[in-house]
Amino acid sequence: MASRLPLLITVAGVAVLFLSIAFVFALVIGAMFFGGIEFTGGHTDAAAATIDAFRLTT
Repeated sequence: MASRLPLLITVAGVAVLFLSIAFVFALVIGAMFFGGIEFTGGHTDAAAATIDAFRLTT
């Protein structure tokens, strides 16, 4: 059993790596079908923030 331990650890590590890559791949494909995720808040929020910043400075 001791001689198989490094092999088992390696296989477990490869499985975790594969599952994490598959999860990210599924998230990207899901974002393509469901409209994605706007991390920046979109263009309208950026425009509104610019207008608010201009009002504060004048």
